[in-house]
Amino acid sequence: MRILNRLAFPLALAAAALMETPATAQSFCDLVPASLVQSTLGIPGLTAAPNTEGGNGCDYKAMAAGPITIIADATEDSGLYSMVFTQRAANLGPGGVLVPGLGTAAYYIESHGEQIPQYPNLGYTKQVLVFRAKGKIVSYICMIPNNGVGKTAVLALGQATLSKPINTLKNP
Repeated sequence: MRILNRLAFPLALAAAALMETPATAQSFCDLVPASLVQSTLGIPGLTAAPNTEGGNGCDYKAMAAGPITIIADATEDSGLYSMVFTQRAANLGPGGVLVPGLGTAAYYIESHGEQIPQYPNLGYTKQVLVFRAKGKIVSYICMIPNNGVGKTAVLALGQATLSKPINTLKNP
């Protein structure tokens, strides 16, 4: 009985530690499914596929007047990634604004008239949202024909993502 009492406390501590350890998400697609992106941005027919080329991201695609591509990714908020985020946020250039209230820091950049070589007669709007939160730097790059989607919709996608446990994403 004494041996059981001696083991009870360490076993309880080990069990508590296991319960506190968050599960690790496989990819961005696991946390932010195409249905959420579709409903938030108002783009029907989106599909999602993991993008593991250098990250743990997700590629969302649909066909409309031309292909719609949304690339999402998350990296650790440390080292070179952290330095690049900080420098970029300090030098946004035309079409860029800081976004208060989204994570600990965020910026949004919008540019019109972008081109994709395979679709030379179609103009795209490129909308970029990057934010820092929960130890990660999360980015969305949206290439949408014509005028894109409203800035508020892109920011709402950021807020929806922020409500997810992005800190559980595996590091690339």
